[in-house]
Order: sequence, then C-alpha cells, then structure tokens
Amino acid sequence: MPGTFLGLETARRGIRVHQHSINITGHNLANASTPGYTRQEGVLKATDPYSNITLESSVTPGQFGTGVAVDNIRRIRDEYLDFQMRRSSTDTAYWQDQILLLRQAEITFAEPLDKGINTKLVDFFKGWMNLENMPQDPGVKASVVVLGDGLAKLMQTTYNQLESIQHNIAQIDGAGTVVTGGMLKDQADRANEALTQIRDLTATIKNVYAVGQQPNDLLDQRDMLLEELSKFGPVEAVHETGPDGKPTGDFSVLNFFGHDVRIAPSGDSLSLEVDAVTGDVRLLVTDTGGAVNVKNLTQDCNADTRGSLLGLESSRQIIIDARNKLNELAIALRDQVNSQNPAPGSPPIIPAVDFFTGDLENSNFGVEADLLDDPSRLDGTVAGAVAAIRDLDITFTGASNQCTLEEYFGVITAGVGAGAKRANDMAATQSAIKTQVGNLMKSVSGVSTDEEITKLLQYNYGFQASSRVVSVIDDMLDVVINRLF
Repeated sequence: MPGTFLGLETARRGIRVHQHSINITGHNLANASTPGYTRQEGVLKATDPYSNITLESSVTPGQFGTGVAVDNIRRIRDEYLDFQMRRSSTDTAYWQDQILLLRQAEITFAEPLDKGINTKLVDFFKGWMNLENMPQDPGVKASVVVLGDGLAKLMQTTYNQLESIQHNIAQIDGAGTVVTGGMLKDQADRANEALTQIRDLTATIKNVYAVGQQPNDLLDQRDMLLEELSKFGPVEAVHETGPDGKPTGDFSVLNFFGHDVRIAPSGDSLSLEVDAVTGDVRLLVTDTGGAVNVKNLTQDCNADTRGSLLGLESSRQIIIDARNKLNELAIALRDQVNSQNPAPGSPPIIPAVDFFTGDLENSNFGVEADLLDDPSRLDGTVAGAVAAIRDLDITFTGASNQCTLEEYFGVITAGVGAGAKRANDMAATQSAIKTQVGNLMKSVSGVSTDEEITKLLQYNYGFQASSRVVSVIDDMLDVVINRLF
C-alpha cells in the first residue's frame, strides 16, 4: 500500500507544475510584442503510478496515481509556415530593393517636366530652325550655341547621376575584379554576419539539446536570423534529428543559393568578385568542403527573382543599360550635327568647326570650345540641314527599329520607368503575400493575450486546488499524529 505521504507528494507536484505553467504563461505575456517570439507551452504528463506487484497485489484497489510533471516546454511552431515565410521574404526583397534605386534613376531624367532632356532637345532644333530663317544673325547663332551647351550639360549631368546610383549599388576597384563597396557589398557582409551568428547559436543549441533541455528562446533567435538571411537570397534549412527521432539542434541541410553554408573552412562563406572581361558580378559561396561555388548575379538577375542581391544587380543592369543608351543618343546627336558642316574651303570660306565634341562616357560631351568663345563662327547656311535631323530616322543598337532622337530618348525613359513601375507593383503583390503568411504564423505561433490570461486563471485555480489538497492532508496527518493516539 502507498505510504501516508503519497497524497502530500501528489499535491506538491500539482503545486509545482501549476507554478511552472504560470511562469511559462507570464513569459508569453511578457514577450507578446517581442519580434520573432514563439508562444511556449508546458507539456504536462501524469507521473508513473504507484505500483508494487506482489502476491498480495490483488487485495489493493489498483495503481495509485502520483501526480503530474512538466515533460518539456515546447514552441508552438509550424515548420511549413517557416519555409513559406522565408520564401516570401526572399521574393519580396528582390523587388523591394529595386524600387528606391529605379525611382532615383527615373527622377534624374526629370520627365515629363518642362526642364528635361526631351524639352531641351526640342528647343535645340527649334533654335536651328530660327537660324535657318536668319542665318547671319549673331544673336540667333549665340542662342543656338547656348541651347546646345545647355542640352549637352544636362545630358552629361544625367549620365553622371545615373553613374552615381550605379556606384551606390556596387563600387568596383580599378582592376575591375573586386566589389569594394556599395549596397551589394554591404548586403553580402550582413549575410556573412547572419551566417556566423547562426553557426554560433547552433553550437549552443546543440549543447542544450544534449543535456535534454529545450532551447526555445535560442531557436527563436536562430529562426529570425534565417529569415534575415533569406532576404538576401534563397535559404533552404532542414533540421537534423537523432536516431531516437528527436532534434539535435543542428541542420542536416542549410543551403544558400543552393550551396551548403553550414561551416566555412576559413573566413567568410560569401564574397563578391567581378569578371574582368564580361563585367559580371559573381557571388562566391564556400561550402563545408572548402569548394567555391559561383552564383553569377549578372546573368541570373532577371531569370531568378530571388533575394535582394539579385534584385540590386537587376537594378544596376537597368541603370547601366540606360547610361549606355543615353551615351549612344549623345554620340548620334554629335555625329549627325557635325556631319552637316560644309567641307573645308566650300563657300562660305570659313574654317569648319564641329558643333559637339566628346561623349558622355568620358565626361567630355559638350559644345566645341571655339563656338562657345565665338558663336559667330557657327555656319548658318547648314541650319536647315541640322534642323531636319530632328525628323531623321536613325539606327540605334538599343532599339528594334529606326527612330528619331526624341523617340529614342523616349525608349530610354520608358525602360527605366517601366522597371520602376514593375518593381513597385510586384513588391506590393509579394508584400501582401508575405503579410498573409505572417498573419498565419501569428495565428499559430503568436501570443494571444486573451488566451494567455484565460490560461493564467486556469493555472491559478489549479495551484489553489493543489494547495487546498496539501492543507487537507496536513489536517489529516495532524489527526493521525497528534490526536489519534
């Protein structure tokens, strides 16, 4: 038969378990607004019953229960939703990081404002039309030179601003082989830092699991780091289980862009390099065996819409394309206008002077210095031919068909504007998906204060009831010890 103090021990266990449950509930309530916190719950189980199997066991009423214990403290977490959240974070970051950059590029063109390149291009050719009517008027000549100079400076300024945005994304050394700064470098560094913290936390988590405990708060921290890492590129994480089916705290799979990043043999797992020939930016991923795997961000930035690293490179390529096209427009304008100069020695007998010189790439595009100093040297007899260039169809490498200078400038601005709009629309869509997944995660893992307060009352009543049992047994023992004999 069980001893006199069995009921007292059973009640004591009830008090202890309800006290633990109250503490867990208080921890949940304290972290109700903590980002990344996962609701915790004590898993209760009945302790082993009192059993003494002997020849006289048949005279006992059966096994006596011995109370309750907290088996473990579990996190209420859905790994499938974790995967969905990391995937949606990856897709959202691809588009979100492009919005600001492409909007900055769009603003540099100042279109369709009346002070943009297109307006100045139209005014420039109108100046030549006026000069055709008054070919010898020095004032009109000076006006044409001023209009050309303003157009050239605005084009050069716009080109330089686009270049500045491009360099903000990736600063490349003089040899053209290493990314030394910019947003791409910053994000690669942050990804490396997240990986380092994930490895450090994993080592601690494994130690906690090894002694039979549940490192819930550490697991929350690691999940937040995995979500942060997923913003930079696709992350695949599979938790490892031991022979007994219980988690070990380690990963059986931890891939970034499809490459193993659980352990770097030395230094950082991620680095950036530039192909000196093609100019492609490549992400180097060092795996557990020390092998270096390459993700070509430039080639894959439009084919693989995953993560901010690819999103930044996609923006950079759009800006590079706009710069190249703008330079091509400037060269076409220069060559077409200069080609209308009369041959040397042709009437009227004046030295031939090119109107434009240089190009945007070398930062020297502008009106010839001699004309700036002396606009009277401008040959008004070619004004009609120059004015006709406005309607001339020209072959551009960046256009599918021949088009005028103004039409080609429209192609440039439309490309940047379309990229910005597409990024904004896709970011909104992906953000909505991420919000929905986040709401699902909160419904599963988030802390509901109403629910926790209800549990708090339940555990409080359980604590009081167990305490009452102790009080009753104490009275019983007092009778047995002090009054019975």
